[in-house]
Amino acid sequence: MDSKPKHVFNVTLQEQAAVGTPGVLDQLHLPPAVISFLQKNQRMIWRIVIIAAVAVTVVSLYFSWREHTLNKAAAAYDQAVEIADAQQKRDALQKVADDYGSTPSALWSRIALAHLDQQEGKTKEAIAKLTAVEAEVSAKNALKPLLLVNLGGLHEQDKQFDKAEAAYQQLKGFKGFEPMALDSLGRVYEAAGQKDKAVQMYQQYMGLTELGKEKKEGAPVHSFPERELVQASLNRLLK
Repeated sequence: MDSKPKHVFNVTLQEQAAVGTPGVLDQLHLPPAVISFLQKNQRMIWRIVIIAAVAVTVVSLYFSWREHTLNKAAAAYDQAVEIADAQQKRDALQKVADDYGSTPSALWSRIALAHLDQQEGKTKEAIAKLTAVEAEVSAKNALKPLLLVNLGGLHEQDKQFDKAEAAYQQLKGFKGFEPMALDSLGRVYEAAGQKDKAVQMYQQYMGLTELGKEKKEGAPVHSFPERELVQASLNRLLK
């Protein structure tokens, strides 16, 4: 039997686990029961520590990769929107949407592609693209009401008044967009020949914007750019 003492660096991890580290634990002034538990469950504790360390490393690497991807996507989008040639711009935007599908840049690229369709008079294609985007965007996203405004306008252009009405009705639920929604609904009902509904929407619009009057004596009424136009439409329908 080899009685030669081992150097501390030659002691295996298994031997260290078997012996334990009573000196260190004693220095921590832990209760005997805790020391006993730690010594008996060293293997399990080390496994937990290793798993936690691996999890922290994986999460850290993921966020580093995510940040890198977001930066690359943003740079690619910025380059794409600066392209003058319409077809080259379309191809570049489509590439951003395909390559960086889970990023905000990809979302904005899809919106930009819809706007290119709109500019080229491809109303149905623009509607299809924006409808797909709008369906993916949550109601808490600040982009949601802007998409509804754009979709409502496109549906009006395409004479799809029922779909335009649905978009504007949804728009009414967003704070700050109710006057625009009421004005737009009045316009849609008027175009669809539904005079009574149009009058109702215009009157609601006028009543809502009337709340913008200044309370101070002699102060002018808060001005809404569309208010005079809505009043003119209302006057015409009430004749």
